[in-house]
Amino acid sequence: MARIWVISDTHFGHENMYKFVCADGVTRVRPEFASSLEGDVEMVRRWNAVVRPEDHVYHLGDVCMDTARHLAVVKHLLGHKRLVLGNHDKGKMTEYLAAGFQKIFGYRWFDGFILSHVPLHPLSLGKRINVHGHLHQHPPYSEQYRNVSVERINYTPVLLESLR
Repeated sequence: MARIWVISDTHFGHENMYKFVCADGVTRVRPEFASSLEGDVEMVRRWNAVVRPEDHVYHLGDVCMDTARHLAVVKHLLGHKRLVLGNHDKGKMTEYLAAGFQKIFGYRWFDGFILSHVPLHPLSLGKRINVHGHLHQHPPYSEQYRNVSVERINYTPVLLESLR
């Protein structure tokens, strides 16, 4: 049986992600890796270590910064990939589809969940859990939110059901 995974903010090929620092002015946002090449290779390895070919993966935005150069990484990722667009996903829809995303959404509803790139306003959630990215290393706002930016989930997709 296919499983459903979520992940956000891979920023494949984005070298500055490995130079940015946190609010303390010292700690890097992605201290685990020396460069985007090292981080990209490890994120692909971790993704493929847990996702099976028949699984579905929702990438909640900010796949890469330069679609022409870095979107090709998606072809190396296992699973049926779906994209919930993020603020940095500015390529043409045809480019994302050609790279291996089967469906593209602005947001996605599931039983008890709403998947989005940015956290949604609490009044729009009802009793649903908002699974989102965008905040990178920052914790979610409240119990009703789950931040699945790669920095919060050990650079590895997580099972949607585990977030309930």
